[in-house]
Amino acid sequence: MAILPSWFSRDRRWRRELPAPNSLPLFDVHALTPSRREYNQDFIRARCQAVGVAPAQTLARVLGRYKMYVDPQDYGLSPHLMLDGYWEMPTTEALVQCVRPGMIVADVGANVGYFTILMADLVGSSGKVMAFEPNPAMAERIRRSAYLNGLTERVEIYPVALHDANCPVSFLMPSDEPKNAYIAPYEGVELTGGVILDAERLDSRADWHSIELLKIDAEGSEERIWAGASGLRHSDRLRTIVLEFQPGRYTDPRAFIKNICSWGFGLEWIDPASGIEAVTIDAILARRSDEDVMLVFRR
Repeated sequence: MAILPSWFSRDRRWRRELPAPNSLPLFDVHALTPSRREYNQDFIRARCQAVGVAPAQTLARVLGRYKMYVDPQDYGLSPHLMLDGYWEMPTTEALVQCVRPGMIVADVGANVGYFTILMADLVGSSGKVMAFEPNPAMAERIRRSAYLNGLTERVEIYPVALHDANCPVSFLMPSDEPKNAYIAPYEGVELTGGVILDAERLDSRADWHSIELLKIDAEGSEERIWAGASGLRHSDRLRTIVLEFQPGRYTDPRAFIKNICSWGFGLEWIDPASGIEAVTIDAILARRSDEDVMLVFRR
């Protein structure tokens, strides 16, 4: 029997003692809101399961609903998915709020596909998620997870690096924490632990101009990726941007935010406690320069 916290019994739909995880109903991700976070996280943990299916492959129950392949050798993200069933809950809740059926969504820096799979469910059969992940092992996990959840038709996987130019770049992948993989300029010499990839601009393919919601988490490459998306400005399809922002990574972080806002976007952030809220540039830049902040731009 799975023993849940005493507060769980306050909701008359549940008893304090619940059956084993497989007997619980699948979690409804539309219920993900800050006001229900404690309840939701405990339910998702109770539904969480993980089983090794190969030396470098674990199958996990994520968000109390989806089956996902994760990397058991990863020390950063996979332990949370295998034991808790969720990752970055404030961002997860914000995406549930922003993504709508029929949307065309891009997940840049998709990693293992946690947000890709969630958004593919949210966009429905008439929508699409473009997952950009240059790590071939991670891209393959996304493909398998999409198939396992019946979402193959909604997910397009692009194993390419995005940059401000169509050019070679060095892609470096920490073996123990692949979510921290990053891109460095290629200067004619292959860097230790890296591979050479042909990067592309986000506005270089006609199909990518249909993106309506753009999520970017690229370990410091966000500004260059945004510079490579300038051609999307004229399509007017892009309405929402969710971007990981760490001021110390950019030469002029204020100018970076102002550049995005110049497209007609309003500035918000994902408050860890209360979700999406309006914020000023000064308030963001007053935080520690090495602190990750999730920004939301909408128009």
